[in-house]
Amino acid sequence: MEDCFVVKRGVRMNAIKAFILARIENPSLCLADVAAQQGISSSYVRKLFAAEGAKFATYVLDIRIEKVLQMLTDPDSRDRSIGAIALRCGFNDISYFNRVFRKRYGCTPSDLRYGRRVADTGLTATG
Repeated sequence: MEDCFVVKRGVRMNAIKAFILARIENPSLCLADVAAQQGISSSYVRKLFAAEGAKFATYVLDIRIEKVLQMLTDPDSRDRSIGAIALRCGFNDISYFNRVFRKRYGCTPSDLRYGRRVADTGLTATG
C-alpha cells in the first residue's frame, strides 16, 4: 500500500514539473496556479516538493536560470538580447535576474555570452 502512495506521488510530481516547464516563461506562475491545475491544495504541492528536499520557488527559479544559461550558450539565440532572453524565461525584473545569474554562475550574463572571465566559472561561452 505504501508503494502505491509513493508511485502516485511520483506521478503527481512529474505532472507538476511538466506543468511548470510548459509555463516557465510566465512570470506570474505561482504555487496557486499549479495547485489549481492539479486539483490539490498549495500546501500539498509544498509538501511534495519538501519530500524531494526542495521548495517550489527555488525549483521554478532553477528551471528559469538554467533555461537562460542554455539560451545564452546557444548560437541560435545570439541575435536575442540578454534582456529578451531573461523575459522569455519568466524573469520580469532584469536587475533581479542579473543578481540571481551572477550569484549562481559567478559572472554576468554578458560575461558568459562574450567569454569574459568565464574560465573561473567552468562554463563555456559560445565565442
